Amino acid sequence: MILKLVKEMTGEEFIQLLEKEYRSLDNLKRLIERDPENALYQLDLDDWKYHLEHPDEIVKQSQTLFVKDLKIELSDLELLDVIRKEHPNSIRALAKAINKDYKTVQPKIHKLAEGGLVKFEEGPKKNMKKPVVNYNKIEIEV
Repeated sequence: MILKLVKEMTGEEFIQLLEKEYRSLDNLKRLIERDPENALYQLDLDDWKYHLEHPDEIVKQSQTLFVKDLKIELSDLELLDVIRKEHPNSIRALAKAINKDYKTVQPKIHKLAEGGLVKFEEGPKKNMKKPVVNYNKIEIEV
């Protein structure tokens, strides 16, 4: 099965992502001067300039996953939706948000992470994992 994770954002939001990565347009230009053969820098510069002029245009980014044995249930999709909308800071906070036991939610989240549908960031406390969903839509090809 092929899953495509799609994130849609405005040009303005896309520029914010570029600012997180490069800090400023000038920093990106300096990187290009130091490494003119890095095509990614030039593409990012071109995109940055374009979206400065078109901040309301929708940008689509996608990631393709080739999934072999991932069985996704409706409850898994609901978990993904809650993570995307409510941004829980831990698996325990997610379980609390959906009124389920941690021991029920934790293996489901790890299964989704193994399939590439959930990523983990560092949580607010040591050894705490924050589940993250960085896309708006899942397209399934069969």
